[in-house]
Amino acid sequence: MFCFKTFSCVFIVVVISFYYEELSRLRNWKSSDREHTTLAIGVLSGRENFELRKAVRSTWLRKNSSKSRVKTWFVLGNSSCEIPPEYRLDLYSCEKWSINISDLQEKFYTAYQVKNTSYLINSEKLFYQGFTFQVNYPVVITKLGILSSLLLQNSDIKVAVMDVQSKEIIVQALISSNKTNNVHGYVYANVDTIMLLPKNYEGLILVEGYLKETASSNTVWNNGGGVITFKRVYPTSEHLESKKYSSNLNVASSIGFYIPDVENLKRIANNEELVTKKWLLHLEELNKRLRIEIEEKNDIFIASVMDTYRSLPAKLLEFYKWLHLNYDFTFVLKTDDDSVLDISRLLKQLMEDSRLKYGQPWLWSNFRKNWPVNYIGKWTDYDYQSSVYPTFPCGAAYVMSRQIVQWLVLNAETLHNYQGEDVSMGIWLSAINPEFIEDENFECDVRCHHKSYNRAQLGYDEIIKVWSYYKNCQNLCSCD
Repeated sequence: MFCFKTFSCVFIVVVISFYYEELSRLRNWKSSDREHTTLAIGVLSGRENFELRKAVRSTWLRKNSSKSRVKTWFVLGNSSCEIPPEYRLDLYSCEKWSINISDLQEKFYTAYQVKNTSYLINSEKLFYQGFTFQVNYPVVITKLGILSSLLLQNSDIKVAVMDVQSKEIIVQALISSNKTNNVHGYVYANVDTIMLLPKNYEGLILVEGYLKETASSNTVWNNGGGVITFKRVYPTSEHLESKKYSSNLNVASSIGFYIPDVENLKRIANNEELVTKKWLLHLEELNKRLRIEIEEKNDIFIASVMDTYRSLPAKLLEFYKWLHLNYDFTFVLKTDDDSVLDISRLLKQLMEDSRLKYGQPWLWSNFRKNWPVNYIGKWTDYDYQSSVYPTFPCGAAYVMSRQIVQWLVLNAETLHNYQGEDVSMGIWLSAINPEFIEDENFECDVRCHHKSYNRAQLGYDEIIKVWSYYKNCQNLCSCD
């Protein structure tokens, strides 16, 4: 026991010593080994965003390129998704939409069949109330159903398809236990309203009422040959109680779908090879053009991640690690390539505002507070186990002290990547509770006022126009 305690103490001392040495190394890295800059700027950009980068270089970046106190880099991923956009499950990642022509049918049910397990020991299986799904090709909902063996005697149960986020009912049906006709073990009823669901629609089907919780059977799921994608299974309507879909999970509810134009879907599947070849040729040209831009401009950092929305947190962390290794900086500003910045005002504020202290961990921005977690679309996030996010900065522009970047670099290997880089930043930094310096002069979106430090969500022509306001009137909004 004494030996074990001694070993534990030694181990803890070694770990603490290692952590302290790493922290000291990060804090005391010789400034003579690295080029110094007061403000380092990381501009998140997509590999294909040539025009936006051109606009930025010809406007606010050009004005500040001669300032030794400011260094700016566009932050890009090292590759593009090789799946053509029309054959991806969504535009935010690089997951393939697989269409199985042999399984395509004009009509199908999400529960293809039920396997009886009564002959097995512990044959009773738990059944979830519902599931979420994504539509990959337009479909019509015609029927909703419930596993017949879960229905209580002489009961009527409502089944509904609803909006995932708001829980607003889209269609519903009333299922009676007295019905004897069933399909693959499920009893179905027609929906109250025939509803066409468009591509990329995400829905939630749930049972409203009392059912048996277990049955001696297994669900065999059916995605209609790739027409829909199953996302999560739900024991109740609470998102945080749901689980990621797996084919070995069982569900009480089922949906009957009709594909209005199955022949067109088959044509899409048959054209995949040709479309993919054209897309890869497009990427070859994009890569050539990008290599020339990198050599000519010398203001691009390439992160070793694929350029997708879901990879943004990892992309940003890679930039911070590289920046800390190669530059001695005081502050870091993160922005996007669709923004315009008033760097002169920002620098002046950094030098004069007593709240922006050197040597302290802080973020300076306009902040999102009590922002609800989203369960649908671009901002879908089931990884963060709370209904609201901790405070996080608006991604259009925010400034961090050097100490924040040091902490991020030290912990980068263990930080989980959530759905976006800005909410990820808020979640990561909630562990150290830095000072959040609120300033409404940072704009989060297209809105603007005469004291704004930045403009956001702009196209090429808008960037040029906003910069003309600034040159003529020292105002990012207008000259009125």
